[in-house]
Amino acid sequence: MKIIQRKFYLFGILLTFIVAIGLVIQYGYLNNVITKDKELNMEKSIEHLGYQINSNLKYHSQYTVAASEFIATGEWSDKEVVEYFKRLVENNTTIRSIYLGDINNKLINSDNWKPPKDYDIKIRPWYIKAIEENKLVISDVYIDALENKLITTISRPIYNKNGELLGVVASDISMEEIIKIVEDTKIKDLGYSFLIDNAGNILAHPKYKYEFDSELISINSISHGIHEKLKETKTGKIEVELDGVLGYLSYQPVEKTDWIIGNFMSLEEFRGNNSDIWRILLIALAISMIIFISFTYLQKVNFLMPVYKLDKDIININIEGNIGYRIPMEKNDPFIDLRKSINFILNKTHEFLQQHEQDTEEIVAQNEELEASYGQLAAMEEEIRDQYEKLVKSEKDLKQALEKNKAIIEVLPDILFVINREGIFVEVEVADSQELYIEKEDFIGKKIKDLFSTEITEISMKKIKNVLENDVMETFEYSLEVPKGMENYEIRIVKLNEDEVVSVTRNITDKKKMEDKLIRLSYKDQLTGLYNRRFFEEELRRLDVPRNLPITIVMADVNGLKLINDSFGHKAGDELLKDIANIMKKGCREDDIIARISGDEFVIILPQTNEREAEAIIGRLKALSADEKFSNDKLSNMELSVSFGLGTKCTVDTDMSEILKKAEDNMYTHKLFEGPSMRSKTIDTIMTALYEKNKREEEHSKRVAMISQQLGSILGMKEEKLKELENVGLLHDIGKIAINEAILDKPGYLSDEEWEDMKKHPEIGYRILSTVNEMSQIAEYTLAHHERYDGRGYPRGLKGEEIPLVSRIIAIADSYDAMASDRSYRKALSNEEIIKEFIRNAGTQFDPQLARIFVEQVLKSKWIED
Repeated sequence: MKIIQRKFYLFGILLTFIVAIGLVIQYGYLNNVITKDKELNMEKSIEHLGYQINSNLKYHSQYTVAASEFIATGEWSDKEVVEYFKRLVENNTTIRSIYLGDINNKLINSDNWKPPKDYDIKIRPWYIKAIEENKLVISDVYIDALENKLITTISRPIYNKNGELLGVVASDISMEEIIKIVEDTKIKDLGYSFLIDNAGNILAHPKYKYEFDSELISINSISHGIHEKLKETKTGKIEVELDGVLGYLSYQPVEKTDWIIGNFMSLEEFRGNNSDIWRILLIALAISMIIFISFTYLQKVNFLMPVYKLDKDIININIEGNIGYRIPMEKNDPFIDLRKSINFILNKTHEFLQQHEQDTEEIVAQNEELEASYGQLAAMEEEIRDQYEKLVKSEKDLKQALEKNKAIIEVLPDILFVINREGIFVEVEVADSQELYIEKEDFIGKKIKDLFSTEITEISMKKIKNVLENDVMETFEYSLEVPKGMENYEIRIVKLNEDEVVSVTRNITDKKKMEDKLIRLSYKDQLTGLYNRRFFEEELRRLDVPRNLPITIVMADVNGLKLINDSFGHKAGDELLKDIANIMKKGCREDDIIARISGDEFVIILPQTNEREAEAIIGRLKALSADEKFSNDKLSNMELSVSFGLGTKCTVDTDMSEILKKAEDNMYTHKLFEGPSMRSKTIDTIMTALYEKNKREEEHSKRVAMISQQLGSILGMKEEKLKELENVGLLHDIGKIAINEAILDKPGYLSDEEWEDMKKHPEIGYRILSTVNEMSQIAEYTLAHHERYDGRGYPRGLKGEEIPLVSRIIAIADSYDAMASDRSYRKALSNEEIIKEFIRNAGTQFDPQLARIFVEQVLKSKWIED
């Protein structure tokens, strides 16, 4: 008992310790989960804020685009332009002014402002930037002198139908809406957001607001040197001190501007107060001590003492010495039921011993009777032997007949019933007894109505009657619930004699399942499991009835599918389609019809659904797309993007083809905005996957970009062109993402077949990059970076000046890094060997002038020809 007591104490101490530690660990875990949640919300908040700012700028840019397209027609007077500008300003209070500066230094504006005589339009920043970039641009932010408001200018060059420059149209846009968007942004009611421009000036901040005659405030004034750090990295997450508060800052650039947005949260808000852990620990220890003391007292009073007493009573049991002993019963004993059970066993043992004595006496008397009967059995044995010999002969004849019948039955996969005119089963034969849902013997003598449903009985009796009266064969099918499930059967009935028929029953469940499967396959898309175009068209005709009005059609197109197929193969594209299909199943209602009607197009039929309800469903699908991750491990960070468009039929006389056309047009309109952004993000994912696939390629691309910039700088290229050179250097081998890893990592020389696969990477890279409009020129340069000056390169065999200058520069940088780096099949070449290679191949592989400049000015060596 003392050992048990010690174990209980140890158990109580251990339990108390575990409870205390568990509470502290749980607090720490929950605090960590909350911190992670805050970090995720900061990232989502800043992405959403960037999207809102960019959407605001896009919206106001429409007025500049509309004004430029009006002026480009050339059929207008100055007065008509001013009136048109005024109408645009009246429709949008955010626009302060719209004006046109033509190539003759003439200014036409919506507020009739007259510039001074020395006012030169062509030196204005908004005019210069629009002409240089030859597209719609957004200027730096400045304070308007008249209203003391923050203003940005959106400008766009205008050309006539002959491609001649007419001037630049611009709109002054108030920053008030954007400032309000930034100031209203919160991260779970914690922290705040701010916006700065390229010079580090604060444009929007909940604390800093611009009053009359105030100047722009630099972000460096609230945190020294912070602007340079943000400008250098553009996007990221850092710990920083702002306004004397140490906190967590997440930041990223605003598309098509030099602005940067940031989300800031103090470390105390972000991480929580760690002093709570000690408070929880002390509370946990106090609770644990109370639990331990209570546990010790209760186990002693309610368990240990009663067990000790029960143990003493059990020791006193002695069946051999005192078979009538019973342990005492106490009313409040917690083991009263156990005591009753022990006494019950003692009683049963006593009874068993008494019964055993009686049974022994009876067995002795029965043994004497058996000895008397033995003599009678010996006489009967001789008579039975004679009868047995006669039975053996009869059995042999019967066995031969049965084996013949059995062979016939076993060949047939059916159940044979003999049924009389009254519907009573006379005989049953079956090769596999498992085909019977009850035992074979249970059929004999039973009527059909006793074993089958009323419907099956009525059909059967009608068929039996016709067979007996007209001597014809009858067939029908029926379904029957058996232990293994619902099964289908086909039955054939023929006449056996005047009163009986033979029924042959065959299980056709598998046949029925195959027929059902073929029907389903004809309406299902094999890849996604959704309905196919055939089912959609039939279902649309069925649902196009007045009771389903309003009925909405949603068209959906997967963004970036071709890019995924070209980069990672059609298997990855198929996985993308399956993921999108699963999202649509989750986001749509149970009765909605979802179909895949072509490679990357889906359609949803929403009966009795108006446009507002359909928009809510689309919003739910977009939210699911943003939350879901690509199931492909290599692309798990890639956002799933789908463009949606809808059309709603509200009246009976509207043609459904018009609704389909409207939904498709809306979908393509959204795709124009959403597709390019998706493809740009996908290219970043492709480069990340390539670098993870082969670390050497990442290092090689960075060196090629750096060497190309060096050579471009020597050639006097502008900063914009040097940046383009850097991008081409980083992306020139993006096509290798589709090349087998075994080829990229092969230690020896490639075979002819492997080399042909490797030579495809410029074309693959071109296809990937050309999907993004902003990268169309980079795609051209990437396609040509393995062309040779003598025309013997690939893939197009361009020659000399036909090869773009950027591609010729990349070819030199690429070849230099390849020769200067270790390969699995050779060591890196020395600088002297590399120079000899460039001299030897100048005019054949390389542009001779570029090769000489590279050797003399980049490698700082002399050009000495043999």
